[in-house]
Amino acid sequence: MMLCCIVRALEFSHRIRALGTGFASLIPDYETDLYRTPQLLQQNLAGAAYEPPSTYYYRPYWQYPVYVNYAPLNIAFLTNRFAVTGQYWFDYSYNLEPLQFGWESSAYQAYRIQDLWLLGLKNYVINIYNDLDHSRVEYLTSTNSQAEDRRLEYIIKSQVSLKLRNRLSLDLKLGLGIFQDTRQTDEYENYSKRLTLGLARLGLYCRNVSSANEFTSWYFDIGSPLSNEEIDVLPYSVYAHVPNHESEFALSANTVISRFGAAKAVPIGERGFVAIGFTDRLLVQKTEDQDALEDLNLHGIFNTMSLPAAVEYSIKTVSLRFGAQISYTFQNLRETGDTAVAVQDLQHTLAYGYSFGIGWQPHRKIAVDIYNNSSLHILKNWALYVKYMF
Repeated sequence: MMLCCIVRALEFSHRIRALGTGFASLIPDYETDLYRTPQLLQQNLAGAAYEPPSTYYYRPYWQYPVYVNYAPLNIAFLTNRFAVTGQYWFDYSYNLEPLQFGWESSAYQAYRIQDLWLLGLKNYVINIYNDLDHSRVEYLTSTNSQAEDRRLEYIIKSQVSLKLRNRLSLDLKLGLGIFQDTRQTDEYENYSKRLTLGLARLGLYCRNVSSANEFTSWYFDIGSPLSNEEIDVLPYSVYAHVPNHESEFALSANTVISRFGAAKAVPIGERGFVAIGFTDRLLVQKTEDQDALEDLNLHGIFNTMSLPAAVEYSIKTVSLRFGAQISYTFQNLRETGDTAVAVQDLQHTLAYGYSFGIGWQPHRKIAVDIYNNSSLHILKNWALYVKYMF
């Protein structure tokens, strides 16, 4: 079993974040692979982690953004038959003198839940993944009118993973997404809008492991976005175009995402390895803007190609980890009317990043992982994870 506190990216272990999240599903790692291959449910862990506090941003849904400013509580329990791992945010604030919008007072509360539940039954593993964002804002206007806004984003998904061959597996994820925005006020007409999403993704995963330090792997999947983060960063918000007082159903959030990744690791003696990979993520979105004076067809294309590299080397009980990545992104956003292109935005972006971590195993049952993906000299940027294996 495992008990831990991890902020953001619940599906990435501290080791994979130190080597680079571009290697998720490519470098063998038990805690990360659970989210791709649930049949791996076989280890018992108990642990705790510290993450530096950071700000989680809820996308603006009316006139103001909502922030969660605290590191989440993350709890998990893993055995070879049952597991639950999750992270939970909560934030609340009350302001008697808000500086915006002419309000007399305002208060908001927000919470976020991400958790994965797994149950092993003979040769099968049943898993359910929850991803929920909820925020509620209450305010008193300058005319002493009470008002309340509530926003809910919720995705629930499950997964079927089948071994086709010894090294090849087929993965199918199915999900249902719900978005609801409700506004109540004493002065204006109340409204509510709701969007229901049907979500799915199909993938192939292959991994050939010669030893712990020598392996090749690749994956390919295609389908819809499967998390609130993926939906919130779409080129065009699928929530913004839901008419007031209406409920709509959309397949795949009007979006198709394809991903490909491949990596090869070569050993450094018996103590470590060097891994080089390639990943590509293509996003295509097509939707409509029904609120404009003229109906517009919205087309969004994002393509990101990345070259990650990583090194892991062990010296007795200490493992040193380093990752680096270069990425190129092409973006094409178009708004077309009935007769011509209204707006077109083309961008090319080149970016790079790095990460660093240390693993220490003073005892065969105890391990400590730390990582940093920002400024190494700033102590508050380091994250710490301690686990007990039994």
